[in-house]
Amino acid sequence: MITKEWLRHNIKEFLILLVATTLTALSVEVFLIPADVVVGGAIGIASALDILLSTNTLFLSSGVWVFVLNIPIIIYCFLRYRRRFAVKTFLYVLILSLELLVLRAFDVSTIMGKLLNRADGVTDKVMYTLVGAGLQGLALPLMLSINSSTGGSDIVGMILQQRTKRSSSESMRAIFIANMIVIAITAVVANFVRSTQLAVDLVVYSIVGLFVCEIVQEFIFKGFSSAVELEITTDKAEEMAERLRSELKRGTTLLKVEGGYSHMEKRMVLCVVHKRQLTRARRIINEVDPMAFAYVENVKEVIGKGFRNKELELQNDED
Repeated sequence: MITKEWLRHNIKEFLILLVATTLTALSVEVFLIPADVVVGGAIGIASALDILLSTNTLFLSSGVWVFVLNIPIIIYCFLRYRRRFAVKTFLYVLILSLELLVLRAFDVSTIMGKLLNRADGVTDKVMYTLVGAGLQGLALPLMLSINSSTGGSDIVGMILQQRTKRSSSESMRAIFIANMIVIAITAVVANFVRSTQLAVDLVVYSIVGLFVCEIVQEFIFKGFSSAVELEITTDKAEEMAERLRSELKRGTTLLKVEGGYSHMEKRMVLCVVHKRQLTRARRIINEVDPMAFAYVENVKEVIGKGFRNKELELQNDED
């Protein structure tokens, strides 16, 4: 049965997804490709193909390449992860591809170039790189906020973690190295099919763009392995702890505390969760005990058997 709450929740998620795709499409089509910049992942490979082929054919543009490159990844998502997660990832890729095609069809990059370029018509690659990479860096935190991904290297990172049993930071480093390899290969090919100057500029600005994208994501999301500590004072400590354990897959600690004003004995629930689980944790707290008192503290590092820094929650999360 479709309720108002269900409808409101899904509309909100779709709007967030739409914002994420629009930011990425503008980043790639208006800023990065015109500046000959490649910023990793499937989108980076699509941009590289677009730059190297250097054709005005719509069917060989980045919008088509983004969709084609993500087809095997999307199929894997439907086979391996929760259907809702896979559907949202598919919608992201599909809408992004359509937006890229629309922007190319209406030649928006040329129109924006007339407004953004210097008086002599020369493209300011520094500005284009910073703005483009910054916009692209916003997409992943937005998609993670609705328990989804941007496809491409995000899914590859999850696969690496599951297969190798390594931490998210190690997987992210592997992806970063892979992105650097993509940039290097693109530069080598550009040196032969276009010019040495283009190859040099592509390496320099693409590396800068890659770092800017990573910094923006880190600033917003504070990294995949970052965590927060919840300290919840409630009259329903047992029920609260059970819900946090069962739904967030996180351990809890119960402490006896005394109210400074009422001098009544209560229980405090301590729980360390990933930052992206904080929204769900708030919902659990409100559902179990609307009168509970809770606060959140940032955790710099977590060491212990009960906390796994892995991106397995995305396949287990229920919306």
